[in-house]
Amino acid sequence: MSQFAGRRLEQVWFWFFVIHIPITLTLDIQSLYPPSLLAGTPFPAFMRWYINFSRDPILLGAMSSNPAWDWLKCFLKMEAFVQLPSFFIGAYGLYKNDKRVYPLILAYGASTATTLVPTLNALLTDKSTPPLSTMELANLLGSYIPFLLFPLGMALDMGVKLIKLVQVAEGRKSV
Repeated sequence: MSQFAGRRLEQVWFWFFVIHIPITLTLDIQSLYPPSLLAGTPFPAFMRWYINFSRDPILLGAMSSNPAWDWLKCFLKMEAFVQLPSFFIGAYGLYKNDKRVYPLILAYGASTATTLVPTLNALLTDKSTPPLSTMELANLLGSYIPFLLFPLGMALDMGVKLIKLVQVAEGRKSV
């Protein structure tokens, strides 16, 4: 992609956003949809298959009515109403090399990395389901940890980029 020439990390962040859109829509926020919206679609069956396959206690908790998982439902609402729009805006801004998107990406990255810490803690300490095998836990950690590391990397990268932009602006003021 020639529009990303010399902007390797931004290309990674772009593809992270693009890939994350269908994951958010089909799995992560499915518990927020009204049942009538899902009726007749393959999404509930996909969720059941994924939970049966992975034994993911996080998504199982999201689909439950157990109040112990209300903290997660709050995070999922943030994903639906803050993060999902950020994926579209962030991807578009990165594609167009529009630096005005940097603060949004920094906020997204910091917020998401912060929400992944208690999510990973719940994954590692959940006692509401039968214990996960070592392989199941390794698979789940392998699918959750990138959603901690990539946003954390975005936040750090955007922070550095913003500092450089401020330094340039400060230099212009003093001239």
